[in-house]
Amino acid sequence: MLLINKTLIKLAKGLWGWVIAIVAFRFASLLAITAFAGQISDFLGSIYSPDLTVSKAWAAIGHALLTSALMFASELLRGEMEYRCTAKARVLLRDKIFSKVVELDAGRIEKLGPVSAITASVDAVESMQVYYSQYLPGLIYCLFSPFYLFWRLQRVSFPVAVFMGITALLLLPLNNLFRKAIDSKKKGYWGSMEGLTAYYLESLQGLSTIKLFSREEDRTRVLREKAFDLNHWIMEFMSINFTSFIMTEGLINAAIAGGVLIGAHQLMTGRIGFDAALLLLMLGYSFFNAFRELLSATHSALTGVAAVDKVEKVLAIDTSRPYDKNAPKDPERFSGIRLDHVSHSYEGRDTTLTDVSLRAERGKTTALVGLSGCGKSTSAALMMKFFDPASGKLYIDGDDYISLTPEELRKRIIMVPQSVSIFSGSIRDNLLMADPEATDAEMLEALDEVSLGDWVRSQPEGLDTDTGDSGARLSGGQRQKIGIARALLRKAEYIIFDEATSSVDEESEQEIWACIGRLAMSRTLIIISHRLSTIRNADRIYVLEAGRVSQSGSHKELMEAGGLYRQLVEEQARLEESAISYTGSRSADRGQK
Repeated sequence: MLLINKTLIKLAKGLWGWVIAIVAFRFASLLAITAFAGQISDFLGSIYSPDLTVSKAWAAIGHALLTSALMFASELLRGEMEYRCTAKARVLLRDKIFSKVVELDAGRIEKLGPVSAITASVDAVESMQVYYSQYLPGLIYCLFSPFYLFWRLQRVSFPVAVFMGITALLLLPLNNLFRKAIDSKKKGYWGSMEGLTAYYLESLQGLSTIKLFSREEDRTRVLREKAFDLNHWIMEFMSINFTSFIMTEGLINAAIAGGVLIGAHQLMTGRIGFDAALLLLMLGYSFFNAFRELLSATHSALTGVAAVDKVEKVLAIDTSRPYDKNAPKDPERFSGIRLDHVSHSYEGRDTTLTDVSLRAERGKTTALVGLSGCGKSTSAALMMKFFDPASGKLYIDGDDYISLTPEELRKRIIMVPQSVSIFSGSIRDNLLMADPEATDAEMLEALDEVSLGDWVRSQPEGLDTDTGDSGARLSGGQRQKIGIARALLRKAEYIIFDEATSSVDEESEQEIWACIGRLAMSRTLIIISHRLSTIRNADRIYVLEAGRVSQSGSHKELMEAGGLYRQLVEEQARLEESAISYTGSRSADRGQK
């Protein structure tokens, strides 16, 4: 029953006012109940007394009605406070979780995973809010109300007060034994919950692929198995709750029965009067109301305590970044971006980059090429400061990366990834992410640069055209072009294109490369592309092999030097020739037919 969790208590900041208000109204209700019990017992005890007059009877009834009204008002206000505490808890907890998630950079976001973020901010918060609105106020109230009721009872019958007080002292430690059972099962419960959520989300996202290969039955079967597994853990929790409930209720009812027997014996021996016996009966039953309510809240709060580990895991992620505003400048004073003997590895994986040194000179175009997994995208991510290198230094225009916050750096360098994220809303909303102060003319100019301006102007709503959920109303090429236009609005001095055309159709690819060609005349570009024919005009090309720079130079120099670059260019040229030949032969066959 004693579910004291340090993390939940720590997260209660901003909620204590509501918690105390709930306790205060519960105590006010208790005072009204005891006053009502006293008035009713006095009235019934003196109903046959010759001293009872009509005026006294009406006065007693009036007092009883008044205390009843106070009880009703207290319970009503208590319910309002619980509702407001619940709402406030949801807002505060989700704000803390979301703020932490937003603080995470790309590397840590991928490590956390979207499912963990969803279960922490949705399911876990729903479970945890009960702890603040019901359990915590109930626990505080339960620690004080028995003392008040003991004081009231001992004035009527000291033996009954002592008997019930001893029983009350046994209740909390008895139910605390169930805490260990809950702790042993909460990891399995939340692991099952997260597994079901992840599989369901994955199934929704890949629904078209599932239907394409007619795998609906397989996915449904696995989903059913995961649902049954979660149900198993829920039943485990319910079994513990039921056992706890039976034991507690049995002890409470036994204590009430024992108190009634003691009171009846005292009444029969003349130690107490009839009115006192009635008061014992009413207060004896009320004595354990606080424990009953706490027990009920405990059943709901158990999942909240189990959920806190999930939230704690999210909040415990270290979001601090190395930062030294006074870090020494680049000793070479290089104008551009320079990686100096940089190494990096992802947790649980082999080293991705080893002693990489490269330069992206200001005003020129630099390309990174190599086989899949060679470290190209990792190098770009380091340039964007999505994470920090394990060793080595990065400089931009002479400034050490460690002297810049991610926000400061990303005003100077922007990336267009392989698949840009388009958010629900309008085209305008998506473009304004880059520059909230951008005018319509500036947005249309950026769209013109990616050959999308005319299409936007032709739409009835123009820039206010709805993009749909995650850009569902746009084609792949249109999404990518809006992503590039958004990057242009940032007006950053450096732009990284990380496979920016790999997921678009041929026509859109040509338009995007034409745009990149124009940008190369006025911006500093860093290009990662699988299509080597598009980067042959780059000022400098770096070839990465197994996380190391194996070659660097212009296209002509690298072709003359041989090695991996020449091998990749020639192999790609053969594949393109084969594709052209195949397309031509297919066209000829169709013509003959």
